[in-house]
Amino acid sequence: MKKLVLAASMAAVAHSVSAFELLDLSKAYGAGMFSYVETNNARPSDYGTGFQLVAGVPLSAHLNLEATSFLSYLPRNTDDTADGNLGLGLDLLVIQREGKWSSFLLGGFGAVYDDVSSQGQTAPYVNLGFGLARALPWKNLSVRGEVRGVYDFNDNLGYDPNVKAGGGIDLRFNLGLVYGLFGQEPVPPPPADTDGDGVADPSDQCPNTPPGTAVDAVGCPLPPADTDGDGVVDTLDQCPDTPAGTVVDARGCPPPAPVGNPDLDGDGVLNEVDQCPDTPKGFKVDGVGCMVEQTVALQSVNFEFGSDALTAEAKAILDGIAKSLAAQTAVKVQVTGHTDSLGPQSYNLTLSQKRAKSVIAYLTSTGVAAERLSSEGEGEFSPIASNDTEEGRAKNRRVEFKILTQ
Repeated sequence: MKKLVLAASMAAVAHSVSAFELLDLSKAYGAGMFSYVETNNARPSDYGTGFQLVAGVPLSAHLNLEATSFLSYLPRNTDDTADGNLGLGLDLLVIQREGKWSSFLLGGFGAVYDDVSSQGQTAPYVNLGFGLARALPWKNLSVRGEVRGVYDFNDNLGYDPNVKAGGGIDLRFNLGLVYGLFGQEPVPPPPADTDGDGVADPSDQCPNTPPGTAVDAVGCPLPPADTDGDGVVDTLDQCPDTPAGTVVDARGCPPPAPVGNPDLDGDGVLNEVDQCPDTPKGFKVDGVGCMVEQTVALQSVNFEFGSDALTAEAKAILDGIAKSLAAQTAVKVQVTGHTDSLGPQSYNLTLSQKRAKSVIAYLTSTGVAAERLSSEGEGEFSPIASNDTEEGRAKNRRVEFKILTQ
């Protein structure tokens, strides 16, 4: 009966491996893990060490197929010798991803060769387990930990290999690294957009649109929009969301305050007690008009498509922030870049890091001391809106300023 089970297991492994060869290996990965083994009661060993190797490929967004092998060294507790085993099998993993973390359940089967008292025997095994993995900052590299219960059908695992002691469950605690063997799928370069209106040339039905013109999905000008109703179209409005009835200039901003304006920078603190004038719009202040600790998301600090080059509008905003930082020398700033979920995770993470550093470089060029500034990139891992819509993705593409006071 055992020979029939073993033959069926090996045939299933061979059939599955044949199917595995037909899969797209561009998304394949490999793992190497150190193993600590808690042995079953039938074995003349209390513990063991070894390693486990894995080669896998995703079948869907939440299902992976893995070929695995393991080797164990099992010192006997009766003398100075050791037993061992070598296994080969297939597993299915059900995976749930959450940001940089992945949790999974696994189950599978295979064949194991047990060397007990220098006598070898091959038998089937089945295993069940669970684990966690976390993406590391380096491209295609993750750390993985897991626990497996491996039931070995070999019934000659006991102190005397000639006496049938029955099979048993070994617990394997694995920890190691995962690497995407064939790398991430290459990111194709974006199609050309000669007039820079955000619509690629192949789809642009109105080429040579003047810079700054709002266009529809086929690249043709939209009727001028004026969202805040101040009489200045959105494409020229440097002060969007002006309250209804506010008198504005050609830029869409309230004109400079006449002499006697009690609050020139509009931070809610009267000029006569404002110790930190020129506070940028949107930043909170204390009772004397100086910035307090806070995190402000600036969607208007934008970059050229697919790069870390700041737009002219972004530089204008940063000039105002730099002026305020120059007056508030006790303030430090942590700049964090964020992206939407379009494109590979590693590409988005790297791009967000570069964009945050680009903001730091620009602030430094205006005279802000470098030691007051720090940067990091979160990629797509900290969304503030759904990535399923263009509106949500636009909100997620942002730069955050975390104000730290000493």
